[in-house]
Amino acid sequence: MNSPVHCLIASSKGGVGKSTTALGLAVVFARAGRRVLLVDCDVSSRSLELFSGTADKALFHLGDLVLQRCSPEQACIVPFPELPGLTLCPAPSRLEESDILEKFPGGFPEAIACGCRTLVSNAYDVILWDTGSGYEIPRALASLAHVALVCTEQSPASIRAAAYTASLLSDVPKVRLVICSFDIDAARHSERAGMLEMIDRCNLKCAAVIPLDPKMMKAQENGTPPAEKLPAMRAYANLAKRLEGWDVPLFSGIRGMKRKHAL
Repeated sequence: MNSPVHCLIASSKGGVGKSTTALGLAVVFARAGRRVLLVDCDVSSRSLELFSGTADKALFHLGDLVLQRCSPEQACIVPFPELPGLTLCPAPSRLEESDILEKFPGGFPEAIACGCRTLVSNAYDVILWDTGSGYEIPRALASLAHVALVCTEQSPASIRAAAYTASLLSDVPKVRLVICSFDIDAARHSERAGMLEMIDRCNLKCAAVIPLDPKMMKAQENGTPPAEKLPAMRAYANLAKRLEGWDVPLFSGIRGMKRKHAL
């Protein structure tokens, strides 16, 4: 890798695939030998601990770091023993809200930005920030990112939220669209939005189309690393290569995904 990848994963709407994208990319990069830091900034709906099976293993989290209760090293854990290059910093808890607000007049966005700046170091090749719903935290972290991935599904509400989120991230050098849980059969039969409609409505270049993949969701429910051969993980592998500067077709290596059906 020629230079580090600092990637912000955002949408003002919840439930559109941000945490799945963050974890999928983190696992792909770690399997490729990269040193990866995955930071959960989703205060209201922490999920990366559940997805990685570490809900009862973390002693500290990002909130402890910003309140100086621990060191950056103590705030992070290795969620999967088989992927020692992947490190997770769990999200802060609302339980610290009064302490954080006392120290940071700007509230959680200011506090999280402070903690994330502390975590940025040459120890990592890739840093991924899962920002949760809303727009305050993505905006607070914009100056740290090389690229922002704005996630959406096919629903009109999530597409509108993606367009709105993108409009607020002009400070990030690159802002790209990631279409998550894409139901290609529904798009082919005009039951749900197709890829071109989503790109047009969001006014963004598309970096990835992640197919709807029940096995990916099952891996998350079990807290295990998703298998490399899953269609969704193939798509995340393509996305990881694009983030590193490679020119990879959107549907390369993904069975059942054809460009003409996705449009």
